Amino acid sequence: MSRDVFSRVPLKSPAVPTQRRAAGKCDVPSGATKTEPSIGCPPDWFEHCCERARENVEIDPLRSGKGTNTLVRFELATRPLFCQLGDWVVAQFPMRVARLLGCTPEAPEEESYDHLFAQLLSRKLDAIYLNSVRPETLLWRYLRNSPLIQKAFHFYSPGGPLPHFLIHISGSFDSYMKRFSPKTRKNRLREIKILQGLGDLKLIRVTEASEIDAFLRAAYGISQKTRQFKRFGWGVAARDPRMVSSEMQRLAQQGWLRSYLLTCGNVPCSYILGQQSESTFYPVAAGVDPGWQDCSAGTVLLLRVLEDLFRENSPVFYDLGPYVRHKQYFATESFLEAEVWLFRRRPYPLLASCIYRACNLASLGGGAVLERLGMKDRVTHFMRRMDRVAGRSGSRRALRAA
Repeated sequence: MSRDVFSRVPLKSPAVPTQRRAAGKCDVPSGATKTEPSIGCPPDWFEHCCERARENVEIDPLRSGKGTNTLVRFELATRPLFCQLGDWVVAQFPMRVARLLGCTPEAPEEESYDHLFAQLLSRKLDAIYLNSVRPETLLWRYLRNSPLIQKAFHFYSPGGPLPHFLIHISGSFDSYMKRFSPKTRKNRLREIKILQGLGDLKLIRVTEASEIDAFLRAAYGISQKTRQFKRFGWGVAARDPRMVSSEMQRLAQQGWLRSYLLTCGNVPCSYILGQQSESTFYPVAAGVDPGWQDCSAGTVLLLRVLEDLFRENSPVFYDLGPYVRHKQYFATESFLEAEVWLFRRRPYPLLASCIYRACNLASLGGGAVLERLGMKDRVTHFMRRMDRVAGRSGSRRALRAA
């Protein structure tokens, strides 16, 4: 993606119809109503489509601040903890991790959280993982200050609270594009024209059960080529295709399925496996064929999808997800959240957490140095170049064959 960005407009917290904002630093929605799901609470069915053995743990109801009981669910499974220096995996540790499913629970008093974590401590586990804790909540303060947590766990939040980005689907797509500088709009049009010059450019929307098989064949084909899958086992290709298909069939029956595939000359370039639940569109998984990354196939797909969503004006938000630097250029709103690891105070989890934390600090420090020297983008491009070259030759052959 080009380095030039749109004229800076301060991001604001999401204003959701029918929801009140909670007091706090981020001015974020207070929670879900019966008809409005919580913003930033992505669906978790995709994580269940791996073939690894797992145990679902349901904790006794936790009384929320609204006077209702909330059943808190965790997935207990063995998963690798990747210790990385940039894109280089230094080590990986198999960890027995309890991962929170669904939205982060809210409680009016610390005793409820004592009850929750005491029950988790009775399980055989190395760590607890919470993917989204908002810093203005009681839970965040509890995790930082609770005697129970300090005694039993080592708290670690990579990066601390960071923005979770959203795009507010309001008005027209043209008005959204005006947020970008004239130079950036020109570059985006140029990227589309480059792809159009290579073949007929099509955006395929997938909402019906009959369209799922063809979409998954294309998505799996792209995902298997990506560095995320090859190095870390991430993405659609790491999931059981029968389970993914079954879940997508369920979404189609509920009217929630909304996925997209971008093709150029009938060759799949990039995809978004998504669902639209009530007010929010969630990109559950996405991928770009390495051979088409230099043509900005990922950016072109995102803009085409946004154009389609603005045209229908159906969701209120496009959830861009947790912090990644380039997402801020597309976002219109944000709120703060933190990823939290709680490592058991035992030799093996503490060793793994120390190496994990050291690698993260070294990566952040090295990235900051390269950023100041103006070399970060060039080094990143060089490290990924071999992946793109390998994928590009295969993609061009496929395009000629098509």
